[in-house]
Amino acid sequence: MKSSASLPWLLLATLLSSIAAYAESATAGHGESHAPPSAEKPAAADTPAKIETEERASLLRIGAAKLAAGDGPSALIAYRQIATTARNDEEEVIALLGLARAHRLTGDGVKASATYEHLLKNHPDCAELPTALLELGRTLRDLGSPKLAMARFYSVINSTLKLPEAESERYRRIVRTAQFEIAETHLAMGNYPEAVRFFNRLDLLDLAPADRARARFKAAQSRIYAGDKTGAVTALTVFIGQDPNDPNGPEARFLLAQLLGELGRRDESLRVILDLLNNERARGDKSGTWQTWQRRTGNQLANQFYQQGEFASALLVYRSLEALDPTPAWRIPVLYQLGLCLERLDQSLAATEAYTKIQKMAGEKPPENLADIVRMAAWRSTQIAWTLSTRNQIRDLGPVPPPVAPPLTQ
Repeated sequence: MKSSASLPWLLLATLLSSIAAYAESATAGHGESHAPPSAEKPAAADTPAKIETEERASLLRIGAAKLAAGDGPSALIAYRQIATTARNDEEEVIALLGLARAHRLTGDGVKASATYEHLLKNHPDCAELPTALLELGRTLRDLGSPKLAMARFYSVINSTLKLPEAESERYRRIVRTAQFEIAETHLAMGNYPEAVRFFNRLDLLDLAPADRARARFKAAQSRIYAGDKTGAVTALTVFIGQDPNDPNGPEARFLLAQLLGELGRRDESLRVILDLLNNERARGDKSGTWQTWQRRTGNQLANQFYQQGEFASALLVYRSLEALDPTPAWRIPVLYQLGLCLERLDQSLAATEAYTKIQKMAGEKPPENLADIVRMAAWRSTQIAWTLSTRNQIRDLGPVPPPVAPPLTQ
């Protein structure tokens, strides 16, 4: 029986053999024609002997449009017709690259890898070599082979050294992307110190502002996974300060608030939470990212405050949560938690007001998923009224006079 340590190598060997077998079928029987994988070639009766130039250009446009639209099967049909009758190397490279991308789109990573390998083997000097290597690395990583992926990402950097200067800017962008993928792969493999190092190195490069911000955020994430909470707090604070409108901003605030709470810095954690919940950027966010993180952050950390007995902090968060959404499905659970906080703070009348709002909002026939909360709110409201009434009755009785001792007799 194989030891558990050998299992990853066994899986890797199986993957490599599958890719090799598929790639070998690509060249079998075709001599030096550089035909695409045999599995991709239609029967001879279905393949036209000659496709006119205009039709070929149309097929390439269709393939590109179908890829852009996310229609992998249709893209495969278009690119297969070009790949099986390619007139020159440039045309075949375009077709093979399209085939590989279509396979990735349909979720067939093994065929995609074989197609990329076929392209690299038969066209080692093509202009699309760095792009093919980059996409092959991503495919291998998705297939669970991060070490093979890493090798391909490094090959991207080496391949650009011998390519023409005419497209140097495009190749520089590809190299920067490959460096980003190397850092991402270290993160995926659990090599967190290396991931931090590579993401920090990216921050020094001439990146677009969005990519630079993403590198800062990923570096902070890597520090969290590495257990460096203090370093992560610093990195997240810098990221939020320098890139306040970045799409990763809401998640960064959630992570920062959580870390500050774990480090015992409760007041700072509360400030970060309230900044996220009351942030004006959420109103213009059509993607819903800000709202999603607002709700998750508020719910999770308000519950933590409540469980730790910090009812005043929990109350502040619940009040901000209530304002996020006017619908009863959202407000009723939040109002109930808000009422519990007010009870713990001995603000019985305010708690009763919250429970009364719940009953009015729910109506006579509340939705099934809210019925239990509405019943509990009514019960708690009754209990508060009974408690207050009992206290008043006891107070009205006044203090019981102490017994008077009889006078002493002679």
